[in-house]
Amino acid sequence: GEMLVSFNPDIPLVPASILKIPLAQVALTMLGEDFRFETHFYRNSSGDLLIRGLGDPFLVSEEIARIADTLAERGLQQIRLLVMDDSAFEANPDLPIESGSDQPYAARSSALAVNFNTVNLAWTTDGSLVTGEAQTPLTALARELGEQLSQGEPQRINLGDDPAAGLQQAQQLFRHFLIESGITVSDADFHQQAVTDDWSLFYRHRSSQSLRENLDGMLRYSNNFIANQIFLTLAAQESGYPATAEAARAALQQQLAELYGDGFGSDPQSLLMFEGSGLSRTQRSSAAGMMRILEVFKPHADLLPQVDSVLRKSGTLTGVYNFAGYIRGPDGLYPLVILTNQTDNNRAEILRLLQRQL
Repeated sequence: GEMLVSFNPDIPLVPASILKIPLAQVALTMLGEDFRFETHFYRNSSGDLLIRGLGDPFLVSEEIARIADTLAERGLQQIRLLVMDDSAFEANPDLPIESGSDQPYAARSSALAVNFNTVNLAWTTDGSLVTGEAQTPLTALARELGEQLSQGEPQRINLGDDPAAGLQQAQQLFRHFLIESGITVSDADFHQQAVTDDWSLFYRHRSSQSLRENLDGMLRYSNNFIANQIFLTLAAQESGYPATAEAARAALQQQLAELYGDGFGSDPQSLLMFEGSGLSRTQRSSAAGMMRILEVFKPHADLLPQVDSVLRKSGTLTGVYNFAGYIRGPDGLYPLVILTNQTDNNRAEILRLLQRQL
């Protein structure tokens, strides 16, 4: 069954973060749920190690520790320079991000980013700066950032507008874990370079997180950073590296039309979609269009967060309050779409009214 309550299901409205649902469907279709992001490690004749990021959103401390152990097991004992390569994504992709937000979900996209391009800081009772998570050491960059803040509650901050800061954090974390795994790293300075023919591939790391697990994190926490990493990866899948926002848009819109029908992706009467986070106010969807998306997504409904007996994703911008998902009914899942573009946020009340109808 389905439930569609609308004054006009065909009026296009701003959809916001519920657009992570069609992004997830496109990613599952193009990449497959067992797809794993990769990070490549190269060596040269001078004994340097180059780390080439390919957009893995879950390159977190625990994963880096595993990588360092694997490199040691493969016989790597000594590194002269540790070189960062983030050239797999274009330098400044044309993607909306939440400006002025320190929240981790608003972090800038990058082909090589660690811990969601964020730093987690805390203070002891005597005011000393410490790491905010046991698995991540306090790097020199983290210490520098912490010294600019007044002590207080633990803070997780994103690395903001400076792509170099994210790469510095990546280098410092990798260096720490490589040394912990018994590998000597002679040079502590920051080095950045795109891979060339002078480098030979030494190790190709596949993430321990499948695409399905990535999508679960994206939808559960409405993480725009993960959404943007996946969005740019669609471009790489379609037209290789460096991945660009323009190529990602083309791949997305082509796939939306194939999945849902003509006009999806390019026609506001069904769905006008340019990116995956839902932050762009230029995007449009009708309730009828979103209902079509949910019908196709039903086999993956369990990726959505469950609140009471409703599997749902919310979409929120100033003056935009939406829900999309599924109500558990007596004979299965009922897709539901609530799109409101207004001052008052009464989507929860509307949802309660819908639930009473079952």
